[in-house]
Amino acid sequence: MTQSIFKIHPAIGIARVGNSSEYYLAPESIAAMPQPGKPGDPTTGGLPIRPGTEDTIISSSEFRDSCGAFKRQAARFRIFAYPTEDVDQYPANNGAEIKIGSSINGKKVVDIVWSVHLANKKCSWFANDDDHGAVAYDNGGTPTLRNLREGLDPYNSARLKKLIIDAGPRALKGCDSKASFCPAEQASIEKDGEIISLPDYPQSFPYMHFEQLDTPQGRIDSLGEMETDSSGRLIVAGGYGKSNAWKLDAEDKVKINNPVNNDQWFDDTSDGPVNATVLFDDGTTEAVFGGWVVVTDPSYAPQTLNVVSLFDEAYDLFLRELALEPAVYHQGKFNPDYQPAFDDHIKPIFRATAQQLWNAYLPGFAIDAHNSVDSITADDNPDETILAGLAYIRQPNAGKQASWRSQSIDVGAPLMPLSLGDSSPAGGKPFLSPTVTQYHALHCWSNHQYKKTNDNPLGAGEYLDRATLQNCLGGRFSPGIDMTWVIREPSMYVSNWQQGAGPFRIHHKSLDYTSVIDNSLSYGTPLLTLGWIPRHEDVEYLGLEPGDATKFMALPWHADYNSCAIHQTSPNTQDSQTLYWSWPAQRPVTVYTAQDYQDQQIEKDRHGLPPQRYSVRGSGTVPRENSPEDSGNLANAGRFWEYREMLEKWNDIGVIVQATTIDDGASYPDNVYLEVESRLSGATPNLKAPAPWPMVAGDKTAIKKTR
Repeated sequence: MTQSIFKIHPAIGIARVGNSSEYYLAPESIAAMPQPGKPGDPTTGGLPIRPGTEDTIISSSEFRDSCGAFKRQAARFRIFAYPTEDVDQYPANNGAEIKIGSSINGKKVVDIVWSVHLANKKCSWFANDDDHGAVAYDNGGTPTLRNLREGLDPYNSARLKKLIIDAGPRALKGCDSKASFCPAEQASIEKDGEIISLPDYPQSFPYMHFEQLDTPQGRIDSLGEMETDSSGRLIVAGGYGKSNAWKLDAEDKVKINNPVNNDQWFDDTSDGPVNATVLFDDGTTEAVFGGWVVVTDPSYAPQTLNVVSLFDEAYDLFLRELALEPAVYHQGKFNPDYQPAFDDHIKPIFRATAQQLWNAYLPGFAIDAHNSVDSITADDNPDETILAGLAYIRQPNAGKQASWRSQSIDVGAPLMPLSLGDSSPAGGKPFLSPTVTQYHALHCWSNHQYKKTNDNPLGAGEYLDRATLQNCLGGRFSPGIDMTWVIREPSMYVSNWQQGAGPFRIHHKSLDYTSVIDNSLSYGTPLLTLGWIPRHEDVEYLGLEPGDATKFMALPWHADYNSCAIHQTSPNTQDSQTLYWSWPAQRPVTVYTAQDYQDQQIEKDRHGLPPQRYSVRGSGTVPRENSPEDSGNLANAGRFWEYREMLEKWNDIGVIVQATTIDDGASYPDNVYLEVESRLSGATPNLKAPAPWPMVAGDKTAIKKTR
């Protein structure tokens, strides 16, 4: 036995679909914040990394391949060794990455065996219930089952076989090895440091079960690939952004009528466990605490930080319910002497606030206000800043009952953030608020009780955990973009994280692959089951199967992305017609294009910025022109009137990046974030200054740009 334990980082890796065979590596720095190890670099974090490099960020032209296809984002996983005496604390100390060839505790690492299992369970799962969210699973309850035509019993194996996309497990060892999650390649697992083929594994893809498929971008026949690099690290690239639907009759096209729940449809997002075994030169092996990979929507604004991120949600849960840092929170209370670090706990909230102007319409006075928030430093007197302490911060709902209400929950402007909140008893508030932990950090800052810098920073491995999740959307979960409200569920994680796993690690369900090897599993019977059900005590403790993290998301994801630009509040206690943003950091609404910024014929405002365009624009997005049923409601601007159009045009959307990375030969200031690489064309809506602000449905502010 060694004197170390081994963990995979990031604990949850995020890969993203693209329609190119090529990929870039997921960001390993926090959006909008300084890049670690690069003092003086004006380019902020959050940008993807060029494959084959350690941390070289890509430039604007590298989001697409030479044919113009949108590249996928691959998740890179590493293994870190930690001394056994440090396993019960966070942050953990003295972690060090190990690679093939590394020496540790007097032994040399001669190989690493990686294994990954990807699946998509959306079709077999229950409909996303916005009216109830997580509460729909309380007391043994569930929402309505998707695809009831395929059977009413969610546990029926024939139903699961048809409706689950299961590529099966794959295992790799050594450097520069590759495997594909497609039916043409055999499944395989690791056993005692060796790779065992599973030729009889019951892989399942839609075309195997449905003869007539509607395939807008081609047949789903792969969930991606995995490979190792020259050091033995693992890289997982997911699907290609495809959506397929089965036809009930001879109809040419299957309709999409709902932003979240659409029967008969598949998509090729996925998720599953990532495991590894380390082999040493003395013949011994060590198991590694495993990670998880989630393959989800593209990121069209990678450097824009969410005010509330997945990390903020997970950290709040672990701190207040799973004893993450007793010195900060213990026995239901924050330590009255706790001092948050301005650089680590407060400044990211201020940076995220300022970043929203690049993805959502803000009038001039609001731009000034957001920039003033961003300029707050650790040396400023909180009472004398534009925030006047906590005067403009929306207080979070500390309770869990939908009936809990206060002015801070129901009132929009001038309280911040001015984005929509969870629309169910899971959150139960019209507007987004910081998490309880974020709000407490702001409260400490407001009371002059904080320190400038964190004197106990995260190590490299745990920083990867944080950066990966902080670059993803937290609440509003309706249902979300990357993951949904399950990030708040304690049973999803290894709860006894102090025993070596560390926090934020998904609890893996043990799968019986031997039943495939010894043929005790009937031929064609699916190995995967209905899986993890939150708040169901009889099964939730078993852990997650492949496909269990993404099955709560929209189906297909394209419809939800198309829909969630701007909406009225929900709940809407005042019957207001005012529109607000859903997820501007993750689903940009309005953007400044690099082309417009450089165009000398376009009049700029007092901030030197051109008029904004909708991120989703072109034919089919202009109110009053889409259909006789389109009343001209401004909520219909900036998205396709027909959901199906997004199935084929998602890969044409542009990306918002910092001007320092734009490689078109033009000159820009360092501090602007502009849209590049859009392939959307045709009738292009432009924005006039909406009045009143934010925006009122049907106020005729969406017009065609004539030039």
